[in-house]
Amino acid sequence: MELTEVKFWDEYWLNFKLPCVVNESLAFDRCLAQGLKDNLVGIQGDVFEVGCAPGKWLAFMAKTFGMNPSGIEYSEAGMKATLKNFSILGMSPNEIFTGDFFQLEPPRKFDAVISLGFIEHFTDVDSVIERHLRWLKPGGTLVLGVPNFRGVYGLAQRILDQEILDKHNLNIMNPDYFLGVAKRFDLTPVFIDYIGSFEPSLPIAKHRFGNPLQFLVKCLIRIGLIIRRFRFFDRWNHPFFSCYILAIYKKREGH
Repeated sequence: MELTEVKFWDEYWLNFKLPCVVNESLAFDRCLAQGLKDNLVGIQGDVFEVGCAPGKWLAFMAKTFGMNPSGIEYSEAGMKATLKNFSILGMSPNEIFTGDFFQLEPPRKFDAVISLGFIEHFTDVDSVIERHLRWLKPGGTLVLGVPNFRGVYGLAQRILDQEILDKHNLNIMNPDYFLGVAKRFDLTPVFIDYIGSFEPSLPIAKHRFGNPLQFLVKCLIRIGLIIRRFRFFDRWNHPFFSCYILAIYKKREGH
């Protein structure tokens, strides 16, 4: 079961500000970029991103590792934002598919398949991961990333906007789930852990001002954003306050 609808994403991407690139002055972008650099050494070939809008991580994979970028986007607005972003950046993706990832059969397989903030929007996540693996070559690399709403961010998001939290599957937001993925799909884990340290920008507020409790949380977020500018905190990680879980696997040859 999907926890979001195409209308949600069409509205989200329709007026998204472009260009959009990985900005290492931002704490989360910096931490995820470093996690990928540290654990994808020597990767090459074709990369495919599931839920690729607006294309900033595909562009990162192309620029950092010299990979050939392709992807799929559920909503037409997301697809158009991705193509426009690549155009502004002076880059050309190989293929950007539009449509239902679960209906489209892979026309070919890729050396790397990534999804960053996709699988947590479904209830039956194992079946979603199985679809990812259909697009991946034997010996290829699977990269999965999800936000961590199990700790302090779940509490903050519940106060700021419960509807946002309802669109996420909190049950998978722990490393044990991703270790289990390796066993269930016969994958070799390369890296599975919390990254990102504390990230005040993760919770999303529904109202500009809101009630007094919401206003207090937003004030704490603003203070946190100032503190989080310091790179000193980048490697401070804990299940309660780390904002993200990154899992990287190798698909066995012959699978």
